[in-house]
Amino acid sequence: MKANPQMELLCEEIREENLDDPGALPQKLLSLLDAGFSESDQCVFLSQLKKNTPVSRIDFPDRTAYECFVNHIHIADYLENGGLPPLEMLGRGIALAREIKQRLAQRQGQSHFRIIVAFNGVDCTVRFHTLRADEEWIDKDSGRSREEAVAVFETRELEP
Repeated sequence: MKANPQMELLCEEIREENLDDPGALPQKLLSLLDAGFSESDQCVFLSQLKKNTPVSRIDFPDRTAYECFVNHIHIADYLENGGLPPLEMLGRGIALAREIKQRLAQRQGQSHFRIIVAFNGVDCTVRFHTLRADEEWIDKDSGRSREEAVAVFETRELEP
């Protein structure tokens, strides 16, 4: 995992309190993952999200933007009983990103993927896209990374 300084500090606290336990993922998120992946227009999507998002490839400048739009999960939308405190919500986002990474890594084929977790102090989002040599979603010079805590997972990296 790569993270900006804001996310590194938050992740230390999350690890100490074991808030990133994949066993704590809400049933709605597990159902989203269990529905599997689908492919369309040389893109990979969470099947449920693709089915419920009325857009097509021509609506976007490239395939990466298309995947990131469709594969965009607001953790709060999948919580029950009124949500969670912000740090716990981020912990669920980190756990979800790891689970998506694991499931994508098990897929057949040569594609690699990037999973992005963003947290603005209140809302946590997770999205993913296929890694492509000629397309980039995260602008390393953008101000966004200074405003939000951001973590990036890639299926091709090896974690200890």
